[in-house]
Amino acid sequence: MRTIMNRQTILSALMFLLAVTSSQTLAAPAGGLAVLDLDKVATAMGWMEEMTTSIQATSTELKGQLEEVHRGMLQSIDDVKKQIAAEAKLTDEQAKVLTNAKDQRELDGLPLTKAQRQKLVETANKANAAWQTALNNYQQALQGRRANLVQSYREKIRPAARRVAAAHGMTVVLAASDNLIYFDPQSADITDEVIDELQKTFPEKKPASTSSVPPVSPSGAGK
Repeated sequence: MRTIMNRQTILSALMFLLAVTSSQTLAAPAGGLAVLDLDKVATAMGWMEEMTTSIQATSTELKGQLEEVHRGMLQSIDDVKKQIAAEAKLTDEQAKVLTNAKDQRELDGLPLTKAQRQKLVETANKANAAWQTALNNYQQALQGRRANLVQSYREKIRPAARRVAAAHGMTVVLAASDNLIYFDPQSADITDEVIDELQKTFPEKKPASTSSVPPVSPSGAGK
């Protein structure tokens, strides 16, 4: 009799533990990770095309400034060459050689003083330094424009991503990238829901048409 009661007690305890475990599994605590494809969001909202157009406009403007610097650089070199040709009393043929010279060795046959040769070298070096500075400024300005656009669109996406993630009990949202080894798209990917949420906030945005121009990725990687 006691054995039977002990078995019943053990079975009851096991049933209780199973019930508690099942309850804990169904009520798993919140705090999971969500995954969001930023490029897909930007394409669906028409932002990819906007970013590409803006980058192209900025590039065109900056290239115009760069061309001005290049013209000024060439002009400064030509002016010094003309000045030295006059000082050295070069013939028309010698002046032509000086004007077209691209390398210092091409000047070896010209009757130029050491000071005149040094002035040509210094002028060329100064012009090249100005060109390199302008080129660096162009690249930095273009990268800065790209970064500002990416950040502005991320700020638009952030509130919608936060709302969708919170509705699923998720506390962290990761951008989809090659660094993600694996995730379950059925339970972790909130991209489509974020797009729906954004289209409610920005109803005027339409999906971008297919463009042959490589887009700027809002995930941060310049293309």
